[in-house]
Amino acid sequence: MFARLGVFAGPFSLPAAEAVGAPDEGRASGPGQVMETLGSLVDSSLVRAETGGGEPRFSLLETIRDDALERLAGGGWVQAHDRHAAYFQALAEPSEAELAGPGQLAWLGRLETEHDNAWAAMSWLVDQGHLDQATHLFLMTWRFWWLRGHLAEFARPGDEIVAGSEDLPAYQRAMALTGAGFILLAHGDLARAQTAFEQTLPLYRQTSEKLGVVLNATVLAVLGHLAATRHDYAGASKLLHQGQALVQEFRDEDLTGYDRLQHLLTVAFVDNFLGQVRLSQADNDAAARLFTDGLAVARRAHDRIPILISLYDLALSSQAQGDLAGAAGHLKEGLAIAAEAGDETSAAYYLEALAAVASQQDNPHRAVRLLSAARSQLEASGSGWLHAYVPRAPHDDAVLAALRARIGDAAYQEARTWGGSIGSRHARQYALE
Repeated sequence: MFARLGVFAGPFSLPAAEAVGAPDEGRASGPGQVMETLGSLVDSSLVRAETGGGEPRFSLLETIRDDALERLAGGGWVQAHDRHAAYFQALAEPSEAELAGPGQLAWLGRLETEHDNAWAAMSWLVDQGHLDQATHLFLMTWRFWWLRGHLAEFARPGDEIVAGSEDLPAYQRAMALTGAGFILLAHGDLARAQTAFEQTLPLYRQTSEKLGVVLNATVLAVLGHLAATRHDYAGASKLLHQGQALVQEFRDEDLTGYDRLQHLLTVAFVDNFLGQVRLSQADNDAAARLFTDGLAVARRAHDRIPILISLYDLALSSQAQGDLAGAAGHLKEGLAIAAEAGDETSAAYYLEALAAVASQQDNPHRAVRLLSAARSQLEASGSGWLHAYVPRAPHDDAVLAALRARIGDAAYQEARTWGGSIGSRHARQYALE
Protein backbone atom coordinates (compact mmCIF):
# COMPACT_ATOMS: atom_id res chain seq x y z
CA MET A 1 0.00 0.00 0.00
CA PHE A 2 2.83 2.43 0.82
CA ALA A 3 4.08 2.24 -2.77
CA ARG A 4 0.63 2.99 -4.18
CA LEU A 5 0.31 6.09 -2.01
CA GLY A 6 3.16 7.56 -4.03
CA VAL A 7 0.75 8.38 -6.86
CA PHE A 8 -0.83 11.14 -4.78
CA ALA A 9 0.51 14.49 -5.90
CA GLY A 10 -0.72 16.27 -2.80
CA PRO A 11 -2.64 15.66 0.45
CA PHE A 12 -5.36 13.01 0.20
CA SER A 13 -8.40 11.80 2.12
CA LEU A 14 -9.15 8.40 3.60
CA PRO A 15 -11.64 7.53 0.81
CA ALA A 16 -8.98 8.42 -1.77
CA ALA A 17 -6.46 6.20 -0.01
CA GLU A 18 -9.01 3.38 0.05
CA ALA A 19 -9.71 3.77 -3.69
CA VAL A 20 -6.04 3.84 -4.65
CA GLY A 21 -4.09 2.06 -1.93
CA ALA A 22 -6.11 -0.98 -0.99
CA PRO A 23 -5.03 -4.31 -2.46
CA ASP A 24 -7.44 -5.78 -4.98
CA GLU A 25 -8.75 -8.43 -2.62
CA GLY A 26 -9.31 -5.87 0.15
CA ARG A 27 -11.12 -3.13 -1.74
CA ALA A 28 -14.57 -4.30 -0.69
CA SER A 29 -13.73 -4.45 3.00
CA GLY A 30 -14.20 -0.75 3.71
CA PRO A 31 -11.78 1.82 5.03
CA GLY A 32 -10.96 0.01 8.27
CA GLN A 33 -8.06 -1.97 6.85
CA VAL A 34 -6.68 1.05 5.03
CA MET A 35 -7.04 3.24 8.14
CA GLU A 36 -5.11 0.69 10.17
CA THR A 37 -2.34 0.61 7.61
CA LEU A 38 -2.27 4.41 7.38
CA GLY A 39 -2.02 4.61 11.16
CA SER A 40 0.99 2.34 11.07
CA LEU A 41 2.59 4.44 8.34
CA VAL A 42 1.93 7.61 10.35
CA ASP A 43 3.51 6.04 13.43
CA SER A 44 6.53 5.17 11.30
CA SER A 45 6.74 8.79 10.04
CA LEU A 46 6.30 7.62 6.45
CA VAL A 47 2.95 9.40 6.17
CA ARG A 48 1.91 12.69 7.78
CA ALA A 49 -1.58 13.12 9.24
CA GLU A 50 -3.26 16.47 8.58
CA THR A 51 -6.66 18.05 9.08
CA GLY A 52 -8.63 19.89 6.46
CA GLY A 53 -12.29 20.45 5.79
CA GLY A 54 -13.26 18.55 8.92
CA GLU A 55 -11.87 15.23 7.69
CA PRO A 56 -8.54 13.48 8.26
CA ARG A 57 -6.07 13.97 5.43
CA PHE A 58 -2.66 12.52 4.78
CA SER A 59 0.46 13.39 2.81
CA LEU A 60 3.96 12.17 2.07
CA LEU A 61 7.14 14.21 2.22
CA GLU A 62 8.60 14.59 -1.25
CA THR A 63 11.62 12.42 -0.52
CA ILE A 64 9.43 9.67 0.93
CA ARG A 65 7.06 9.97 -2.03
CA ASP A 66 10.02 9.48 -4.38
CA ASP A 67 10.86 6.29 -2.50
CA ALA A 68 7.25 5.09 -2.77
CA LEU A 69 7.20 5.75 -6.52
CA GLU A 70 10.50 3.93 -6.95
CA ARG A 71 8.99 0.89 -5.25
CA LEU A 72 5.83 1.19 -7.34
CA ALA A 73 7.88 1.14 -10.52
CA GLY A 74 8.66 -2.49 -9.67
CA GLY A 75 5.01 -3.44 -10.23
CA GLY A 76 1.53 -1.94 -10.24
CA TRP A 77 2.48 1.46 -11.68
CA VAL A 78 -0.25 1.68 -14.30
CA GLN A 79 -2.95 0.15 -12.11
CA ALA A 80 -2.28 2.59 -9.25
CA HIS A 81 -2.28 5.61 -11.56
CA ASP A 82 -5.44 4.41 -13.29
CA ARG A 83 -7.19 4.05 -9.92
CA HIS A 84 -6.01 7.50 -8.92
CA ALA A 85 -7.26 9.05 -12.16
CA ALA A 86 -10.63 7.29 -11.93
CA TYR A 87 -11.17 8.42 -8.35
CA PHE A 88 -10.37 12.07 -9.03
CA GLN A 89 -12.33 12.11 -12.27
CA ALA A 90 -15.40 11.15 -10.28
CA LEU A 91 -14.58 13.56 -7.45
CA ALA A 92 -13.96 16.51 -9.78
CA GLU A 93 -17.10 16.22 -11.89
CA PRO A 94 -19.75 18.58 -10.53
CA SER A 95 -23.25 17.45 -9.74
CA GLU A 96 -26.07 19.40 -11.36
CA ALA A 97 -26.45 21.50 -8.20
CA GLU A 98 -22.74 22.34 -8.33
CA LEU A 99 -22.64 23.48 -11.95
CA ALA A 100 -23.66 27.05 -11.08
CA GLY A 101 -25.08 29.23 -8.33
CA PRO A 102 -24.24 28.73 -4.64
CA GLY A 103 -23.35 25.09 -5.18
CA GLN A 104 -20.58 26.13 -7.54
CA LEU A 105 -18.70 27.79 -4.70
CA ALA A 106 -18.66 24.55 -2.70
CA TRP A 107 -17.48 22.68 -5.79
CA LEU A 108 -14.73 25.24 -6.41
CA GLY A 109 -13.59 24.82 -2.83
CA ARG A 110 -13.56 21.04 -3.13
CA LEU A 111 -11.45 21.13 -6.27
CA GLU A 112 -9.09 23.68 -4.76
CA THR A 113 -8.51 21.27 -1.89
CA GLU A 114 -7.85 18.45 -4.36
CA HIS A 115 -6.15 20.62 -6.99
CA ASP A 116 -2.80 18.81 -7.11
CA ASN A 117 -4.39 15.39 -7.42
CA ALA A 118 -7.02 16.51 -9.94
CA TRP A 119 -4.25 17.98 -12.08
CA ALA A 120 -2.20 14.79 -11.75
CA ALA A 121 -5.23 12.79 -12.91
CA MET A 122 -5.67 15.06 -15.93
CA SER A 123 -1.98 14.78 -16.80
CA TRP A 124 -2.04 10.98 -16.50
CA LEU A 125 -5.01 10.70 -18.84
CA VAL A 126 -3.30 12.93 -21.43
CA ASP A 127 0.06 11.16 -21.10
CA GLN A 128 -1.58 7.74 -21.54
CA GLY A 129 -3.45 8.89 -24.63
CA HIS A 130 -6.90 8.69 -22.99
CA LEU A 131 -7.85 11.95 -24.68
CA ASP A 132 -11.58 11.21 -24.68
CA GLN A 133 -11.53 10.94 -20.87
CA ALA A 134 -9.19 13.92 -20.51
CA THR A 135 -11.45 16.04 -22.72
CA HIS A 136 -14.55 15.04 -20.77
CA LEU A 137 -12.80 15.93 -17.51
CA PHE A 138 -11.71 19.28 -18.94
CA LEU A 139 -15.19 20.16 -20.22
CA MET A 140 -16.69 19.31 -16.83
CA THR A 141 -14.12 21.23 -14.80
CA TRP A 142 -12.83 24.13 -16.92
CA ARG A 143 -14.69 26.71 -14.85
CA PHE A 144 -12.56 25.71 -11.87
CA TRP A 145 -9.25 26.07 -13.73
CA TRP A 146 -10.36 29.44 -15.13
CA LEU A 147 -11.90 30.96 -12.00
CA ARG A 148 -9.19 29.81 -9.61
CA GLY A 149 -6.24 30.97 -11.71
CA HIS A 150 -4.77 27.60 -12.73
CA LEU A 151 -4.84 28.26 -16.46
CA ALA A 152 -1.08 28.31 -16.97
CA GLU A 153 -0.90 24.61 -16.20
CA PHE A 154 -2.77 23.76 -19.39
CA ALA A 155 -0.14 24.89 -21.91
CA ARG A 156 1.38 21.42 -22.40
CA PRO A 157 -1.85 19.37 -22.27
CA GLY A 158 -3.42 21.73 -24.81
CA ASP A 159 -0.66 20.97 -27.30
CA GLU A 160 -0.86 17.24 -26.64
CA ILE A 161 -4.63 17.14 -27.03
CA VAL A 162 -4.35 18.83 -30.44
CA ALA A 163 -1.57 16.47 -31.52
CA GLY A 164 -3.35 13.32 -30.37
CA SER A 165 -6.92 14.15 -31.36
CA GLU A 166 -6.63 12.87 -34.95
CA ASP A 167 -7.21 9.29 -33.81
CA LEU A 168 -10.48 10.06 -32.02
CA PRO A 169 -13.97 9.61 -33.51
CA ALA A 170 -15.34 12.80 -35.10
CA TYR A 171 -17.51 13.99 -32.18
CA GLN A 172 -14.85 13.28 -29.55
CA ARG A 173 -12.20 14.92 -31.71
CA ALA A 174 -14.40 17.99 -32.08
CA MET A 175 -14.74 18.27 -28.30
CA ALA A 176 -11.00 17.73 -27.81
CA LEU A 177 -10.17 20.48 -30.31
CA THR A 178 -12.75 22.75 -28.67
CA GLY A 179 -11.09 22.29 -25.28
CA ALA A 180 -7.67 22.89 -26.79
CA GLY A 181 -8.97 25.99 -28.56
CA PHE A 182 -10.17 27.52 -25.31
CA ILE A 183 -6.83 26.75 -23.66
CA LEU A 184 -4.94 28.42 -26.54
CA LEU A 185 -7.31 31.39 -26.51
CA ALA A 186 -6.74 32.03 -22.81
CA HIS A 187 -2.98 31.85 -23.36
CA GLY A 188 -3.19 34.51 -26.08
CA ASP A 189 -2.31 32.18 -28.97
CA LEU A 190 -5.15 33.45 -31.13
CA ALA A 191 -3.94 32.05 -34.44
CA ARG A 192 -3.65 28.47 -33.18
CA ALA A 193 -6.90 28.82 -31.24
CA GLN A 194 -8.68 29.87 -34.41
CA THR A 195 -7.21 26.91 -36.30
CA ALA A 196 -8.36 24.48 -33.62
CA PHE A 197 -11.85 25.98 -33.53
CA GLU A 198 -12.18 25.97 -37.33
CA GLN A 199 -11.22 22.29 -37.45
CA THR A 200 -14.21 21.46 -35.24
CA LEU A 201 -16.88 22.86 -37.54
CA PRO A 202 -17.11 20.01 -40.10
CA LEU A 203 -16.83 17.51 -37.23
CA TYR A 204 -19.72 19.00 -35.26
CA ARG A 205 -21.87 19.01 -38.39
CA GLN A 206 -21.64 15.21 -38.35
CA THR A 207 -23.37 14.87 -34.98
CA SER A 208 -26.96 15.15 -33.86
CA GLU A 209 -26.00 15.18 -30.15
CA LYS A 210 -27.61 18.16 -28.46
CA LEU A 211 -24.38 19.12 -26.72
CA GLY A 212 -22.55 18.84 -30.03
CA VAL A 213 -24.97 21.30 -31.65
CA VAL A 214 -24.58 23.69 -28.71
CA LEU A 215 -20.77 23.44 -28.78
CA ASN A 216 -20.86 24.09 -32.52
CA ALA A 217 -22.69 27.33 -31.72
CA THR A 218 -20.16 28.11 -28.99
CA VAL A 219 -17.30 27.71 -31.46
CA LEU A 220 -19.02 29.92 -34.05
CA ALA A 221 -19.52 32.59 -31.38
CA VAL A 222 -15.86 32.53 -30.37
CA LEU A 223 -14.73 32.58 -34.02
CA GLY A 224 -16.96 35.63 -34.46
CA HIS A 225 -15.30 37.21 -31.45
CA LEU A 226 -11.85 36.52 -32.93
CA ALA A 227 -12.93 38.09 -36.23
CA ALA A 228 -14.05 41.19 -34.33
CA THR A 229 -10.65 41.50 -32.63
CA ARG A 230 -9.20 41.72 -36.19
CA HIS A 231 -11.77 44.46 -36.96
CA ASP A 232 -13.55 42.19 -39.43
CA TYR A 233 -16.96 43.23 -38.18
CA ALA A 234 -18.90 41.90 -41.16
CA GLY A 235 -17.30 38.48 -40.78
CA ALA A 236 -17.83 38.60 -37.03
CA SER A 237 -21.52 39.39 -37.38
CA LYS A 238 -22.00 36.57 -39.90
CA LEU A 239 -20.39 33.98 -37.61
CA LEU A 240 -22.23 35.23 -34.55
CA HIS A 241 -25.60 35.09 -36.29
CA GLN A 242 -24.82 31.53 -37.43
CA GLY A 243 -24.15 30.59 -33.82
CA GLN A 244 -27.29 32.40 -32.74
CA ALA A 245 -29.38 30.40 -35.21
CA LEU A 246 -28.08 27.13 -33.75
CA VAL A 247 -28.81 27.98 -30.13
CA GLN A 248 -32.29 29.16 -31.10
CA GLU A 249 -33.06 25.56 -32.10
CA PHE A 250 -33.42 24.78 -28.38
CA ARG A 251 -35.58 26.10 -25.57
CA ASP A 252 -34.61 25.98 -21.91
CA GLU A 253 -36.86 23.01 -21.28
CA ASP A 254 -35.23 21.03 -24.10
CA LEU A 255 -31.96 20.74 -22.17
CA THR A 256 -30.85 19.80 -18.67
CA GLY A 257 -27.70 19.82 -16.58
CA TYR A 258 -24.43 20.62 -18.31
CA ASP A 259 -26.09 20.83 -21.75
CA ARG A 260 -28.45 23.57 -20.52
CA LEU A 261 -25.62 25.47 -18.84
CA GLN A 262 -23.50 25.38 -21.99
CA HIS A 263 -26.50 26.53 -24.04
CA LEU A 264 -27.10 29.54 -21.79
CA LEU A 265 -23.37 30.33 -21.75
CA THR A 266 -23.38 30.35 -25.56
CA VAL A 267 -26.45 32.60 -25.77
CA ALA A 268 -24.70 35.03 -23.42
CA PHE A 269 -21.51 34.80 -25.52
CA VAL A 270 -23.42 35.68 -28.69
CA ASP A 271 -25.18 38.64 -27.06
CA ASN A 272 -21.95 40.00 -25.59
CA PHE A 273 -19.82 39.50 -28.70
CA LEU A 274 -22.47 41.11 -30.91
CA GLY A 275 -22.63 43.93 -28.39
CA GLN A 276 -18.87 44.38 -28.57
CA VAL A 277 -19.15 44.73 -32.36
CA ARG A 278 -21.82 47.43 -31.94
CA LEU A 279 -19.71 49.19 -29.31
CA SER A 280 -16.72 49.22 -31.67
CA GLN A 281 -18.99 50.85 -34.25
CA ALA A 282 -20.06 53.51 -31.70
CA ASP A 283 -23.64 52.18 -31.63
CA ASN A 284 -23.63 52.45 -27.85
CA ASP A 285 -27.36 52.04 -27.29
CA ALA A 286 -27.55 48.83 -29.33
CA ALA A 287 -24.48 47.53 -27.50
CA ALA A 288 -26.08 48.27 -24.12
CA ARG A 289 -29.25 46.39 -25.11
CA LEU A 290 -27.25 43.34 -26.18
CA PHE A 291 -25.11 43.41 -23.03
CA THR A 292 -28.25 43.70 -20.91
CA ASP A 293 -29.73 40.68 -22.69
CA GLY A 294 -26.49 38.75 -22.15
CA LEU A 295 -26.51 39.59 -18.45
CA ALA A 296 -30.13 38.46 -18.11
CA VAL A 297 -29.27 35.08 -19.65
CA ALA A 298 -26.15 34.76 -17.50
CA ARG A 299 -28.15 35.48 -14.35
CA ARG A 300 -30.71 32.88 -15.38
CA ALA A 301 -27.88 30.37 -15.63
CA HIS A 302 -26.36 31.53 -12.29
CA ASP A 303 -23.02 31.08 -14.08
CA ARG A 304 -20.19 33.32 -12.93
CA ILE A 305 -18.27 33.17 -16.22
CA PRO A 306 -20.88 34.92 -18.43
CA ILE A 307 -21.98 37.14 -15.54
CA LEU A 308 -18.43 38.52 -15.25
CA ILE A 309 -18.21 39.03 -19.02
CA SER A 310 -21.63 40.71 -19.19
CA LEU A 311 -21.10 43.08 -16.26
CA TYR A 312 -17.74 44.18 -17.65
CA ASP A 313 -19.21 44.78 -21.11
CA LEU A 314 -22.24 46.58 -19.71
CA ALA A 315 -19.93 48.89 -17.78
CA LEU A 316 -18.10 49.74 -21.02
CA SER A 317 -21.35 50.68 -22.75
CA SER A 318 -22.42 52.75 -19.72
CA GLN A 319 -19.12 54.61 -19.92
CA ALA A 320 -19.62 55.22 -23.62
CA GLN A 321 -23.10 56.58 -22.88
CA GLY A 322 -21.68 58.91 -20.23
CA ASP A 323 -23.24 57.06 -17.29
CA LEU A 324 -20.14 56.81 -15.11
CA ALA A 325 -22.07 56.03 -11.92
CA GLY A 326 -23.85 53.17 -13.69
CA ALA A 327 -20.54 51.88 -15.04
CA ALA A 328 -19.00 51.94 -11.57
CA GLY A 329 -22.00 50.06 -10.19
CA HIS A 330 -21.66 47.25 -12.73
CA LEU A 331 -17.92 47.03 -12.10
CA LYS A 332 -18.28 46.92 -8.34
CA GLU A 333 -20.82 44.12 -8.64
CA GLY A 334 -18.49 42.17 -10.93
CA LEU A 335 -15.53 42.77 -8.63
CA ALA A 336 -17.47 41.37 -5.68
CA ILE A 337 -18.51 38.28 -7.69
CA ALA A 338 -14.93 37.65 -8.83
CA ALA A 339 -13.68 37.98 -5.27
CA GLU A 340 -16.33 35.59 -3.96
CA ALA A 341 -15.26 32.98 -6.51
CA GLY A 342 -11.56 33.43 -5.73
CA ASP A 343 -10.95 34.74 -9.26
CA GLU A 344 -8.00 37.04 -8.55
CA THR A 345 -7.16 37.82 -12.18
CA SER A 346 -10.68 38.85 -13.16
CA ALA A 347 -10.81 41.01 -10.06
CA ALA A 348 -7.66 42.74 -11.33
CA TYR A 349 -9.27 43.48 -14.71
CA TYR A 350 -12.23 44.97 -12.88
CA LEU A 351 -9.83 47.19 -10.91
CA GLU A 352 -8.38 48.42 -14.23
CA ALA A 353 -11.85 49.27 -15.50
CA LEU A 354 -12.71 51.07 -12.25
CA ALA A 355 -9.49 53.05 -12.67
CA ALA A 356 -10.70 54.20 -16.10
CA VAL A 357 -13.98 55.35 -14.55
CA ALA A 358 -12.13 57.14 -11.74
CA SER A 359 -10.01 58.95 -14.31
CA GLN A 360 -13.13 60.09 -16.15
CA GLN A 361 -14.62 61.21 -12.82
CA ASP A 362 -11.61 63.50 -12.35
CA ASN A 363 -10.04 61.36 -9.63
CA PRO A 364 -6.64 60.54 -11.17
CA HIS A 365 -5.06 59.72 -7.79
CA ARG A 366 -7.60 56.93 -7.24
CA ALA A 367 -7.04 55.77 -10.82
CA VAL A 368 -3.30 55.37 -10.24
CA ARG A 369 -3.90 53.43 -7.03
CA LEU A 370 -6.32 51.05 -8.72
CA LEU A 371 -4.13 50.54 -11.79
CA SER A 372 -1.11 49.85 -9.61
CA ALA A 373 -3.02 47.36 -7.48
CA ALA A 374 -4.31 45.63 -10.63
CA ARG A 375 -0.84 45.40 -12.12
CA SER A 376 0.59 43.95 -8.91
CA GLN A 377 -2.23 41.39 -8.74
CA LEU A 378 -1.74 40.27 -12.36
CA GLU A 379 2.02 39.97 -11.87
CA ALA A 380 1.35 37.67 -8.91
CA SER A 381 -1.52 35.62 -10.36
CA GLY A 382 -0.95 35.51 -14.12
CA SER A 383 -3.09 36.84 -16.94
CA GLY A 384 -6.18 34.72 -16.28
CA TRP A 385 -9.07 34.30 -18.73
CA LEU A 386 -11.26 37.42 -18.80
CA HIS A 387 -8.93 39.39 -21.08
CA ALA A 388 -9.69 36.91 -23.89
CA TYR A 389 -13.42 37.73 -23.89
CA VAL A 390 -13.74 41.48 -23.26
CA PRO A 391 -12.13 44.68 -24.55
CA ARG A 392 -9.60 45.38 -21.81
CA ALA A 393 -9.69 48.83 -20.18
CA PRO A 394 -6.72 51.19 -20.82
CA HIS A 395 -3.93 50.09 -18.51
CA ASP A 396 -0.48 50.51 -20.08
CA ASP A 397 2.45 52.78 -19.21
CA ALA A 398 1.11 55.56 -21.44
CA VAL A 399 -2.05 55.70 -19.33
CA LEU A 400 -0.01 55.90 -16.13
CA ALA A 401 2.19 58.61 -17.65
CA ALA A 402 -0.86 60.71 -18.50
CA LEU A 403 -2.18 60.29 -14.97
CA ARG A 404 1.22 61.26 -13.56
CA ALA A 405 1.11 64.49 -15.52
CA ARG A 406 -2.27 65.27 -13.95
CA ILE A 407 -1.31 64.75 -10.29
CA GLY A 408 2.43 65.44 -10.16
CA ASP A 409 5.41 63.25 -9.27
CA ALA A 410 5.00 63.09 -5.50
CA ALA A 411 1.33 62.13 -5.49
CA TYR A 412 1.95 59.70 -8.33
CA GLN A 413 4.76 57.91 -6.47
CA GLU A 414 2.64 57.66 -3.34
CA ALA A 415 -0.29 56.17 -5.29
CA ARG A 416 1.96 53.73 -7.15
CA THR A 417 3.59 52.54 -3.92
CA TRP A 418 0.24 52.21 -2.19
CA GLY A 419 -1.31 50.23 -5.03
CA GLY A 420 1.68 47.95 -5.41
CA SER A 421 1.84 47.01 -1.73
CA ILE A 422 -1.72 47.07 -0.46
CA GLY A 423 -2.61 43.46 -1.33
CA SER A 424 -5.57 42.16 -3.27
CA ARG A 425 -8.11 42.04 -0.43
CA HIS A 426 -7.51 45.61 0.72
CA ALA A 427 -7.39 46.83 -2.88
CA ARG A 428 -10.85 45.37 -3.46
CA GLN A 429 -12.15 46.95 -0.27
CA TYR A 430 -10.82 50.31 -1.46
CA ALA A 431 -12.34 49.84 -4.93
CA LEU A 432 -15.73 49.00 -3.49
CA GLU A 433 -15.89 52.18 -1.38
